[in-house]
Amino acid sequence: MRQNWKRRRPDDLISAAELASFVYCPEQWRLEQALGLAPTNQAERKAGERHHDRKAVAEQIAGGSINLGRRLAAAAIALAVAGVLLLWGWR
Repeated sequence: MRQNWKRRRPDDLISAAELASFVYCPEQWRLEQALGLAPTNQAERKAGERHHDRKAVAEQIAGGSINLGRRLAAAAIALAVAGVLLLWGWR
């Protein structure tokens, strides 16, 4: 038996989180989205959000470090080439 559930958003768009919830577990989607029931594992979800926030910060720092390393390598190569050209020109 198919039920017609009224969407809670007026634009009837399905978010990526809703789609992932439905793919992972249609019953989870039904309980959360259609019936509006909140999950009972709020503490675990908050811990997961904090974990992912810390990982995002670490990835941003790593990305900045890689960028800095590339710039330093390019500067070292430019200085080496300039040094070689100066020595070659004084010959």
